[in-house]
Amino acid sequence: MRAMTAEDVPAAVSIGAEVGWPGRGRRFGFFVGHPFCEAVAAEADGLVVGIGFGTHNGAVGWIGLVCVRPGYQGRGIGAALTERVAGLLKDRGCRRLVLTATEMGVPIYERLGFSTETHYQGFAGPGLQPQPLHPRLRRMAPEDLTSVCELDRRMTGEDRSHLLRALAGPGWVFTDDGEIRGYHLPVPWGGGPLITPDPEAARALTHLARTLAGPNETARFWLAEENETGKDLMQEMGFERARRLPRMVRGGPPRWRPEALWGLFSPGKG
Repeated sequence: MRAMTAEDVPAAVSIGAEVGWPGRGRRFGFFVGHPFCEAVAAEADGLVVGIGFGTHNGAVGWIGLVCVRPGYQGRGIGAALTERVAGLLKDRGCRRLVLTATEMGVPIYERLGFSTETHYQGFAGPGLQPQPLHPRLRRMAPEDLTSVCELDRRMTGEDRSHLLRALAGPGWVFTDDGEIRGYHLPVPWGGGPLITPDPEAARALTHLARTLAGPNETARFWLAEENETGKDLMQEMGFERARRLPRMVRGGPPRWRPEALWGLFSPGKG
């Protein structure tokens, strides 16, 4: 095993496509180049046969996108990649680890000491024609970043300011008497975090996200299972649950507000 480089991205894309994760090139490239991410490649027979990524968000580390070429599965490579990434995150000061798993992957991660904390539910539905913005919505400005990062930290229990600052260009905020009550940050590979504890802000920001998707595309949202308000809103909008993924932790769950989660950077990054 070794550090993954930009030259390995095409091989990583190939592996992702083989395991049913096509079109991951942009996010793989971001992970390899971002200073708060760890990227690991496993080699065998002169080929890159597995990959795994980690992100350190203060005391919380995320492990994601661990995958192995089908012909090399069943040899413990995926578990070894997970532990290599976990060790790198521990060296960076992460005391708790989080990941999402397929149902097939749950027993593997349980053997590595992870337990299921909750589930993420992915919803999909139609985008919308451009419409007038809610009066409390506006573009995220550079001077908003400190407040956005603090809101995100309080809601997620993680320090994701490095991601927010790296991707801040197209963001939107919902304000109330000058206070930022929620935000949405579209990311280059689609989707993006949408964080707010405020139902009015959530309704405005999800509506915005649908208009950003456009009438000919599908809009997608990720909710924690505890977000009952969100599930009611998804039903009201006619969205259907498309996926359900276990959120697994090792080292104790972070203090977070799952009802404030409406969108993710990605299932492998939170």
